[in-house]
Amino acid sequence: MYYHEINLRTTGTAMMKAYILDEEITHRRHIKRPLMVICPGGGYLTLAHRESEPVVARFLGAGYNVVLVDYSVYFKQRPNPGEPGVVNQGFRIADAVQDLVQALNIIQENSDAWFIETSRIYLLGFSAGAHLVGTVAENYRDPEWQKRFRVQFTQLTLQGLILAYPMLTATEVNVKERDAFRDLMAREDILQLDLTQNVSAHMPRTFIWQGNEDQTVNPLTTTQFILKLQQAGVPCEYHLYEKGGHGVALADRTSATTPDYIVPNLAQWVDAVQVWLAQDDGELTLYPDLRE
Repeated sequence: MYYHEINLRTTGTAMMKAYILDEEITHRRHIKRPLMVICPGGGYLTLAHRESEPVVARFLGAGYNVVLVDYSVYFKQRPNPGEPGVVNQGFRIADAVQDLVQALNIIQENSDAWFIETSRIYLLGFSAGAHLVGTVAENYRDPEWQKRFRVQFTQLTLQGLILAYPMLTATEVNVKERDAFRDLMAREDILQLDLTQNVSAHMPRTFIWQGNEDQTVNPLTTTQFILKLQQAGVPCEYHLYEKGGHGVALADRTSATTPDYIVPNLAQWVDAVQVWLAQDDGELTLYPDLRE
């Protein structure tokens, strides 16, 4: 496997971490692999570690090249419990969008060198990370949106979108750092952040999962979002599990920080999404290695 860390900004901590599996699958023959781009959650305030490398490892094991995007967030340093955090005073959600777009452009530029199957690029986001990838998936074909967010895509086709307990609006989010989230939202146009209002038929096929006991983002809003996808003709699959709450990542011991994060019924999402992804599997092709 090859590993690359690439800064996404000249200042700040935003970076992408590319985990590229060895393309030589047998002697002098290589394959191209699909790519999973992962954005962890954290309310745009911090980045959740349990939604980062544990998830990366799971998809590497399934044969995907993986890029983890550590996008810009509100806190410069994750605050310790009971202590004030160091705030990135200039942060806006548009900064996180720009970071993700920059990462996607770098992926496109390196797709040949990294042996990426460019027809199979997927975005996976958790909570606020789901809001981030959903924002890009809804709007990346819109020139006016690109101009407003000061982004430009080199060339990109998204094959699929995976949203885990997604933050879809900014008005129904219940986070621990309420004052910080309130301060962040005071900087934003709340209506522009509402993904339920901008669904279109141009979105990629979508997979969504959530626990019905989620107290951070409302499962009812997710269900309404699914209806919008269906009305727009976007192929979609939705798993609303009866039990389980927010932020559980893989929902097993791999990513759990307390026993509450081990939720066997929610852990089924990993197998379910693999079945969903396999629908895009084409003919297995081995390419000759023409390098010296």
